[in-house]
Amino acid sequence: MKKSTRTEIFVTAGIAVFFLIFLSPILIALSGSFRNLKDTSNYLQLFRSVTLESYAAAFEKMNYFRSLKNSLLITIISVILLLIFCSMAGYAIARLKGKLGSFLQIFFLAGMIVSAQMSIIPMYRIINKIGIGNTIAAPIALYVTAALPFSIFLYTNFIKSGVPYSLEEAARIDGASVPYTFVRVVIPLTKPALSSLVITQGVPIWNDFFFGMLFLSAPTKKTLPLMMLNFIGDMENATQWNMLFAACFLSALPILIIYSFLQRYFVSGLTVGAVKG
Repeated sequence: MKKSTRTEIFVTAGIAVFFLIFLSPILIALSGSFRNLKDTSNYLQLFRSVTLESYAAAFEKMNYFRSLKNSLLITIISVILLLIFCSMAGYAIARLKGKLGSFLQIFFLAGMIVSAQMSIIPMYRIINKIGIGNTIAAPIALYVTAALPFSIFLYTNFIKSGVPYSLEEAARIDGASVPYTFVRVVIPLTKPALSSLVITQGVPIWNDFFFGMLFLSAPTKKTLPLMMLNFIGDMENATQWNMLFAACFLSALPILIIYSFLQRYFVSGLTVGAVKG
């Protein structure tokens, strides 16, 4: 057997083992979600029973449709505002000539260094001072500001690498204004980048627990991740693992559906401009 063939076999086997190890928690949780509510035996015994009892109980206890509406509302508004702001800022930075464009790109990129959790105390005081505490506006504002640095960085590089400036010059020769050129020429060409931002920033917003826990105390405004607290036990009540597993998959289902429609844009949006020539 050739050395290259043996190396390929070992690499493939190593990837397969890593893949199984990575998937094992998901398989255990999926198996537990299909168990009866009172079945708390060894969870390593996969799929010993298949029933939707845990899903039905989790669906009811989470008040699924109300929580789903809250999650969709917060995520959609946050992503739309993020795409509007990052596309305008990224386009302006990409087309600025001289040192100002480079400075602004580095300026926004520096925002990735400081995490939102490090500045939560001043943000909490500001949110309460302006009177939007315990409203969906509070987490939306924080999600957008926290995601802007990476989004502007990605969108700016996409325009520099994937949108020829000659197309904009041709549009302006035909009499198109800058806003018209941006909306009609640039935006359609940057759909892969925008779709990638929907996934890379929308999923963390959807799954976020931290900001929602701080600013959404009313039960009618809680999102799907926050409703999972109902299944976590305390000193008197044990954690309802089967319902918790089912709630996790119910919360992830909408994101999986959205990703299935956007996946063809995802890779192209992240890899464009990685190789030139």
